[in-house]
Amino acid sequence: MSERLYVVKTRTITGSPSEILVEQLVASGVKYVFYNSGSREALFFDALHSNPNIHGILALHEGNVTSMAGGYTQVHNQPAVMVVHLGAGLAQAMGQFINVAFGGLPVVVITFAGDTGSWVDRINLDFDHSFAPTSVASPMVKASWTVIDPEGLPAAVERALKVAQTPPFGPVHLAVYDSMLSNSQVTTEIIDGAVLPLTAGAVSDSDLDLVLDYLDRSDRPLIYAGDSVWRNGGEELAGELATHFGAAVCGTNVDYRGISIKHPHHLGEFEGAWSDYDPDLIFCLGVKHQGTGYSSDHAPFRRLGEQGGKLIALGSSQPYITNYPGLDLALLGDEKDALQRLLKKAAKDFPMSTYTVKRENALEASKIRREARRNDMLPDPTEGLVRPGVLIDILDKELEAMGGGIVTNENSTASQEAIPSGVAPYLNTYIRQAGGSEGWGVGAAMGAKLASGDVPVVGFVGDGSLYYAESGLWTAVHHNIPVLFVITNNAAYGIVAGFFDQAGGQMSDTRKFAGVSLEGIEPVQIANAFGMDGETVNDETKVLEAIRRGLSVVNTEGRPYLLDFRLPSGLPEGGVAARQFRMR
Repeated sequence: MSERLYVVKTRTITGSPSEILVEQLVASGVKYVFYNSGSREALFFDALHSNPNIHGILALHEGNVTSMAGGYTQVHNQPAVMVVHLGAGLAQAMGQFINVAFGGLPVVVITFAGDTGSWVDRINLDFDHSFAPTSVASPMVKASWTVIDPEGLPAAVERALKVAQTPPFGPVHLAVYDSMLSNSQVTTEIIDGAVLPLTAGAVSDSDLDLVLDYLDRSDRPLIYAGDSVWRNGGEELAGELATHFGAAVCGTNVDYRGISIKHPHHLGEFEGAWSDYDPDLIFCLGVKHQGTGYSSDHAPFRRLGEQGGKLIALGSSQPYITNYPGLDLALLGDEKDALQRLLKKAAKDFPMSTYTVKRENALEASKIRREARRNDMLPDPTEGLVRPGVLIDILDKELEAMGGGIVTNENSTASQEAIPSGVAPYLNTYIRQAGGSEGWGVGAAMGAKLASGDVPVVGFVGDGSLYYAESGLWTAVHHNIPVLFVITNNAAYGIVAGFFDQAGGQMSDTRKFAGVSLEGIEPVQIANAFGMDGETVNDETKVLEAIRRGLSVVNTEGRPYLLDFRLPSGLPEGGVAARQFRMR
């Protein structure tokens, strides 16, 4: 066994604490700091904008700061750093930070805090003296530290980046006392070199042989793939494994990338897939199972056990083998390494031709589920409206014709689960909202673009989601981040309206729905007010022309653009907007 020699390279620096903090971020390979300005942090922002090797990306609200940072990490799993204004700014960010936490995204959030113990116990915009500076974020982060000594800033930054990138990936919080926001000179050691992510160990050969045996003997295997697969660079390998053994594929409602949604065996979300496919083997691969908090969350695994099926889980850390009752096999190890070795063994000992019937079953099941979604999104044409299925088809084809792109998604009306399947390698990457907190899509698309460089980025954003975060359009203009924003405008909070209907109350009976209608709002005018051009599209024959024009603006002219597609109403069938209280 060879030993790896780690040499820590340091260099001495003398400067203000703010200059030291910024210089350590640069030394650690951080390219951007996503932030919202604050007055007490004046010297920090002065140091940030004075350093040519790092760029501050300004948002007007902490929610967009957070979603940009999160979206940045969702492209290459590189860590992101964000700074929000004191305790009040951190509290403002929490609505989007729950997405970062739920998605396990490697984001480091830095805040500054006043001393509420030495002199007075009340400081404007800081937390009450009874609560630590890290208290608000603590439910949402893997770890948090309060930094008191400015000489320790480099070590604290390096540690935070390392922990954020160690499986299970997740956010980290550094709270720095603002007594460090002075011009006093400090001498300390900068730690040079990007902080590299740590990888999990390797699964044993004997355990991988068991996995292969299960896949070989099952009649209807289902691979339930999640975010840890793509984080470790194994998404294409996972797709190859599914193809080899004729396994159907599914994912979570917050991840399209464990195995590409375009894989011809993909059934969509696990919640509906398992019952339709009725597998006799569920292979949970780098996926954190989630639910609704009821016994039905374990229903797939109970039924599998009752029918004599097998349940196995493989993941890089503990959360990827949790929430699976009755596991027949639980394996901790790096997913990419395991997949490479599984495929090597399969090629030698398990001929692909053996599984032709299973492949045909998986292809047919995927076709049925995909067509069902397509039928939902391709109702009879209505004059003055664009059907969601038409929109997603055209955009997918146009992006592929350009060589492929990244599509971030925060909408449910135009679901990418209905796009036609393809042949690997898949040119388009589809990224879902990391959690369920509304307002992710605008910032996430910009973060993804900053991470992806010249690769085209399209941000699918529902109209309701846009209105949570519309000030993010200003950021796109201010920093000239060339994203094509596609607004799927059904003039409603469609998901909420659907739940109102299913609840069986008065709104369901009268078909008058309150609190969900978003009529009379003009996204293009909002974009124009922030200095962004855009257009409204309400004619299906003009969808292709509009998408080509939008992609040309962002990719050729290099500036952001907004397309507002008017879709059928998001209210339940036969529903109308209820008349609500008006003061005058």
